[in-house]
Amino acid sequence: MRRGCAVAVAVPWLALLALARQPPEKPSAPPHLTRRPFLVAWNMPTQDCKPRFQVSFDFSIFDVNATPNEGFVGQNITIFYKERLGLYPYYNRQGVAVNGGVPQNSSLSEHLARLQEGIDKYIRSSTKEGLAIIDWEEWRPVWARNWKPKDIYREASQELVSRRQPDWPREKVNKQAVFEFESAAQEFMVSTLRKAKSFRPKQLWGFYLFPDCYNHDYSKNKESYTGQCPDVEKTRNDQLAWLWKESMALYPSVYLDPLLDSTPNSRKFVRARVMEAMRISQQHHDDYSLPVFVYTRPTYSRNLNVLSQLDLISTIGESAALGAAGSILWGDAVDTKNRELCQIMKNYLEGDLGRYVVNVTTAAELCSTTLCQGRGRCLRQDSNADVFLHLNSTNFQLRRRDDDQPQQPLFWAEGQLSSADIRFLRTHFHCHCYQGWQGSGCQMRAGLRSEAAPGPLAPLGLGVLLLLASWC
Repeated sequence: MRRGCAVAVAVPWLALLALARQPPEKPSAPPHLTRRPFLVAWNMPTQDCKPRFQVSFDFSIFDVNATPNEGFVGQNITIFYKERLGLYPYYNRQGVAVNGGVPQNSSLSEHLARLQEGIDKYIRSSTKEGLAIIDWEEWRPVWARNWKPKDIYREASQELVSRRQPDWPREKVNKQAVFEFESAAQEFMVSTLRKAKSFRPKQLWGFYLFPDCYNHDYSKNKESYTGQCPDVEKTRNDQLAWLWKESMALYPSVYLDPLLDSTPNSRKFVRARVMEAMRISQQHHDDYSLPVFVYTRPTYSRNLNVLSQLDLISTIGESAALGAAGSILWGDAVDTKNRELCQIMKNYLEGDLGRYVVNVTTAAELCSTTLCQGRGRCLRQDSNADVFLHLNSTNFQLRRRDDDQPQQPLFWAEGQLSSADIRFLRTHFHCHCYQGWQGSGCQMRAGLRSEAAPGPLAPLGLGVLLLLASWC
C-alpha cells in the first residue's frame, strides 16, 4: 500500500471511530411529582383574588398549583427568597450590609445552623416530593458577573483586603479579593445545598436563574440579534461545575421583555437559554442528566400584558420541544393587585393559556407513549428547527367542561394520533430515555446489550475499511 493511500484510509476511518466513541446522551432523571414527561406548574399569587375581589380560578389543567407568597407551606413548589433560608449575606438598597454583606465576611456556621428552621417551616414533611428553589439574586458567584448595580460586592471585597493589607498595590488587592469572594461564594452555596438535601432529600434543590446566559442584547441589535449565549458566558457557566454537581435540578428563566412581544427574537432568546440549560444538565452527573424546569411569566416583564399565542409557543412550547422537564408560570403580587387584573388573568387561564397548556402537555405525553413507551420524553432531532409538540387539529379537539361534567378538568383533548402524526413525530423528535432504560424507543433495560440494536456505525466499520483498502 502506498503511503498516500494509508493516509487516505486512516483519516476517514479514524474520524468514524471518533464519531462512534462520542459519549451517548445521558439518560434523564425520571419525572418528578406527576410522572408526566412535561409538567406545567402555576406559581402565581392568585389566592387573594377570590376573598378580596370575588374572582375564582380553576387550576385543574395544571400539574402543580402553588403560591410564592409568605405564609403558604407544604406546597409542591417552594421558593426560598433571601429572608426565608438561613442568613444570606447581601447589601440592602441603602447600601447597608446584612449578615456581613459578602459571603467571605459572613458566618457560614451560623447560616447553616439557621437553615433547618426555614426548611422545617416551609417544607413540613421530610418524605414529600417537590421542587425547592433557592432565589438568591443579590450577588453572583462569578466575580466578573457582578456588574452594576452589583459592583458593591466587588468594592466591599476589595475593601476587606485593603484593610488587612494597606500596602498592597491595587492589582494584588483585586486578585486576592476575587479569590476570597469566589471561594466563599462557592462554599456558601455548596454547603447550603448539601445541608438542604440532607434535610429534605425528596425535593429537587437548585438555584433560580442558574444557568443564565446573558443574551439580552436584543435591544441594541434588533435586526442582527441571534439569541446566542456569548461564548464567555458559556465558559463562566462551565466554571460553575461545582454548583451543577450539587444541584438536583436547574431553574433557568425565560421572562420576556415587552420589546420581544410576538417577534422572531422572542423565540431566539428563549431557545438559547433553554439549550444552554440542557447543555449544562448533561455534563455534571455521571449517570443521568439534571431535570430542567423553565421559569416563565404569563405576562411580559415590566408591563402586565399577557403573552400572545405566538409567545406561548416561544416559551412553553419551546421548552417542551427542547426536552425540559417542565415550565413554571410565576408571578408576583403586582399581577393580581386589583379586581381588573385578577379578571384578566382568569380570562387568560380559561382561554388561550389554558388551551395551550393542555395542547402541549397532552402532545408531550402522547409522543412519550408512542415513541418511547412512556419511558422517556421526546426531544427535537434538530434543536433549531421550528417544530413543536402540538396536537394536530384535524385529529384532536379540545373540549371544555360543561356544568354537568364536574369531574372533568377545565379543558381536555379528545382524539388519537394518525399514522401521519406518528411519522411526523418520528421524523422530528427522538427519545431521551429515563434512567434505567435505553434504545431508540427506550425499549431495553439499561445495561443490557441487544444484538438487534447495534451501535450506529457497527454495520459500516469493516466494510468501509475494506472498501478504502481495495480502492488504494
